[in-house]
Amino acid sequence: MSSSVSPLTFFQPSEVRRQAHRLLDLAQAGTLAHVGVDLAKLGDALVTVLETTRETYPDFQIPPYGIWRDFEAGGIDRWGAMASARNFETAEDMLAAATDLAVLGTFMKTRHPQGWTFEDRMTGTVATGRQASALAAFHMFAAGSFSAEMTDPYRVDAETLIRFDTQELAFGLQWDPERDAGLLEHMQRHLKRLGEALALRPDLFSEGDATRPGLLATRLAKDSDGTVSAGKLLDHLLESLAPVWDGGAQEGEISLGDSFAHSALPDDDAASAVPFHLAAQEMVYALVEPFAWAGLEVDGLADLTPPADEIHAGLFVDSGVMKIKTAADALTFQGEQDRMTELRAVSSALTDRLAELLRGELEVPEEQLPLTCILEGGTHRAGRGILERGTDEWGNLERFMNPGSVFWLPFGA
Repeated sequence: MSSSVSPLTFFQPSEVRRQAHRLLDLAQAGTLAHVGVDLAKLGDALVTVLETTRETYPDFQIPPYGIWRDFEAGGIDRWGAMASARNFETAEDMLAAATDLAVLGTFMKTRHPQGWTFEDRMTGTVATGRQASALAAFHMFAAGSFSAEMTDPYRVDAETLIRFDTQELAFGLQWDPERDAGLLEHMQRHLKRLGEALALRPDLFSEGDATRPGLLATRLAKDSDGTVSAGKLLDHLLESLAPVWDGGAQEGEISLGDSFAHSALPDDDAASAVPFHLAAQEMVYALVEPFAWAGLEVDGLADLTPPADEIHAGLFVDSGVMKIKTAADALTFQGEQDRMTELRAVSSALTDRLAELLRGELEVPEEQLPLTCILEGGTHRAGRGILERGTDEWGNLERFMNPGSVFWLPFGA
């Protein structure tokens, strides 16, 4: 990558969207090695999404997309019950705690043991995949596992993340300490890196002796006029946390986070890496409701991009819009990375196209049906249903999305 390019370029949603659509254009031209597209099949995906939305939200009163829907697995308002029991003294206290939980839960959506299920023993709810990750994070948070203050369990402190041990992780995640030792060590390192990253930015995450993710939200709330910019929030998260998500592209010694080089893009091109920033953007989506509960609106959500994940890839593969050309696993490291990058970029760009079709079909403007509602009501929910079939084909797709070289990507179990 050209050293004359500012790394901050790759932190902008506009660049994420531009590069995703660039690879979609290459797929349409038939020049990508691993992924092809048939846009004539996009209508089939539209039917699936519309049917899913009408079945789940027949009145089209759709809540925002984000991790709070996972916390509500089984139709249970776990956060509402926790917040009522805690009886926060101020909206600021509530905002800090909810942000701690949202950031933590999103951060812990990583690779997990094959066939892992998590049981919420309070309600009997059993979850798999990302929903299992969310419930595990919620219950560990509720138990005070991440708090450095015995009298205030509902918080996530940097010092606690840094010193977390694998035995406590195994218990909280309901993983086997021996069989899952490797993944537990990865998760321990992952949490430690988060704690260290928070500690390195006291200007964003510290107040007095406390260093927590939630203090970024309270700082932005104090400086707001009733609205918080999604772009500014994303900038802060990427500036501070991008080095935590290692394994992707770099600009000199600077990690570009969830960005990956692709061999179809020349090395001397100013944009030779394809950025995604999946986890950071999902953190922004996850903070819409905590800010709303505190009386603030998150502005500029339309600038965020669709998730570049296995759920949306599954939707387009199942409907025939996207075809994986190389099913064999005998690829070079660069070949596997190219395939992953193509799957993620093309599925994200196709979601943009599908959102436009959906609004046209329903004859509503973007303001009335924003992307966050399309994700929650249709594309994410429909794609998740497809993946939950658990066929070998979808297991292969998850592995192709992350061949195992990056722990924190939430697929590739």
